[in-house]
Amino acid sequence: MVKFILFALIFIAVLFVVIRDKKPVAANAEIMINAPIKKIWEIQTNLSGWKNWNSDIQSMQVTGDVGLGTNFTWKAGGITIESTITEYSPYSKIAWKGKTIGINAYHTWQFTETENGTLAHTEEAFTGVLAWLMPGTMRNQIEKALAHGVKVLKQVSENSKS
Repeated sequence: MVKFILFALIFIAVLFVVIRDKKPVAANAEIMINAPIKKIWEIQTNLSGWKNWNSDIQSMQVTGDVGLGTNFTWKAGGITIESTITEYSPYSKIAWKGKTIGINAYHTWQFTETENGTLAHTEEAFTGVLAWLMPGTMRNQIEKALAHGVKVLKQVSENSKS
């Protein structure tokens, strides 16, 4: 029994080293939105309002005003995610790190005003046990979520009044 426990501990230690050094599973998406950057920024950074326009979001709880260091807990795809905003440059970039069972995520949104509208670009990267064990599945999930996210942000930004 002692040998089994020792073997299991060594296996877990080796697995931790391998997972820790793995490259993240990542994807990105972008879309041109025919709306002012200020309007898009206000929609995207109103975290409490995400569930009103993005069907992927089931719930959202935000602690304090949105800005650098803001914590928020949300549910998407049946999974609860605890996140913290790590970058916040008004009308330009917002990023957060998030954590759920078996996944550590880093997500960014960047906005660039052009003569044709506003370019919205988003990226997400996963690390952790699930990303290591199922990289293809995780990449597909990220790609699907990001494609949906830019599509619905475009729709709400171009169709809402203000």
